[in-house]
Amino acid sequence: MMKINGETKIIGFFGSTYKTSKMFTLYNAAFKALQLNYVYVPFAVKDLKKAIEGIRQLGIKGVGVTIPYKIEAIKYLDELDENAQIIGAVNVIVNDNGKLSGGNTDGLGCVKALNEVTVIKNKNVLLLGAGGAARAIAIAVTDEGGNLIILNRNADLAKQITRKINARSNSIQSLAQEIEQAEILINATSVGMKPNENQSLVPKGLLRSDLTVMDLVTNPKETKLLVNAKEMQSKLVYGERMLFWQAVLKFKMFTGIDPPVRIMEQALKNINESIP
Repeated sequence: MMKINGETKIIGFFGSTYKTSKMFTLYNAAFKALQLNYVYVPFAVKDLKKAIEGIRQLGIKGVGVTIPYKIEAIKYLDELDENAQIIGAVNVIVNDNGKLSGGNTDGLGCVKALNEVTVIKNKNVLLLGAGGAARAIAIAVTDEGGNLIILNRNADLAKQITRKINARSNSIQSLAQEIEQAEILINATSVGMKPNENQSLVPKGLLRSDLTVMDLVTNPKETKLLVNAKEMQSKLVYGERMLFWQAVLKFKMFTGIDPPVRIMEQALKNINESIP
């Protein structure tokens, strides 16, 4: 049983998906296993500026940040680590005695999830989207040696990313052409998320058995893109694996202590087994 007292450090969560997030269980299981006096809780944020000032005023140790606040949060922080500066988005805020620092573990989390299934180096990677998560993934994939192509409805946003890294971009209309040479496909858009789970940017006929398909959408776990990819015998990477690894990476940023990966893995497994 977790004991809350005057010394308990609070880790929070800012984002629209807080009601369906599984991260609370992962972190709290890790805190319990290491006997750390921390607790991880969700916050329903209506005014981001005031919420971030609340981190300072309430002495909250840190927060995880997700859609739709990853980019907007930056303007209210005191500093960014190198990764967040390059990406232009944060998924973690750490409070050091009132000084708020932003970081980003999305890209590294994605790479770790992909590496469980396939090698990235020298592979042709097709990334759909140009938002905060896509930016982080683009940098991490190219750092890992992947040959990256970014497709987005707004081609100018995709170009903004490729100006910073060794990659090229195109509009989403070129999907059928670009996917022919792709070996890894990553959906970093919200297309396919509930309540629009019957949508996919990628027609089933464009998917192949020699393609690794990853979808960052986690609700539902098996999106229409992944259902179609499974039927076409592609290798699958679930968005939940990226969430898991980016959470593991954030743990040390919050606590300064190495994360108990096996404990967090088991907690996630227990959650999934309990869901009907």
